[in-house]
Amino acid sequence: MERDSINRLFSKDRLSPYLNHHNNNLDDAIAHYKANIQISEAFYPYLSVLEIGLRNSINNQLSRRFKGEYWFDSSEFIKIASRFQIDRISEAKSSILREKKEITAGRVVSELSFGFWTSLLDSRFERTLWKSIRHSFPNCPKEVRKRKTMSTKFNAVRKLRNRIFHHESITWNLDVLSSYKEQITEGIDWLDKDLLKWSLDIFRYERVVEENKEKIRNDRR
Repeated sequence: MERDSINRLFSKDRLSPYLNHHNNNLDDAIAHYKANIQISEAFYPYLSVLEIGLRNSINNQLSRRFKGEYWFDSSEFIKIASRFQIDRISEAKSSILREKKEITAGRVVSELSFGFWTSLLDSRFERTLWKSIRHSFPNCPKEVRKRKTMSTKFNAVRKLRNRIFHHESITWNLDVLSSYKEQITEGIDWLDKDLLKWSLDIFRYERVVEENKEKIRNDRR
């Protein structure tokens, strides 16, 4: 691929952090850019298992709390919810209707973003929803299972997830990135004692990083 094509298709703004990191060496910058894609891809299984597991675990607890799978339409929940949650639920329903599908509880739950679910861990719900939501983490030690702990953990993961899903760079500090991987792994374990075991054969972060770590260094020449 010619350099002009690379600069045109990826844009100067997108490549500039990599060029700065590699002292304006375009070949090294492009190698790093590819490595960033591969390492981002390696996070997908972790994020997929965690997001879907968290979504359904919280959904199950709120279905019990509000006595039905349409808990998001419950007048009791609506009284508790903030404008953010109400708007996200409305948007989810509108999206389903635009696809000319019937609004079902399962479709609404699937349509709601990771940000919606992590918002339910906010401090405003400490005395209203947390008593129910805490049971979403049955494998978490009770002394650790605090709303603030969960909110901090899953919102940090959400920020990493958004960077990855928006094709942004994440590979500037492998120690920090490894810490994120451990946070996600721990979160999966907290959801269910067997879920992490089930997931292990699709997790390959360490191997992908090992294959690419030299490409992201700026002192390899």
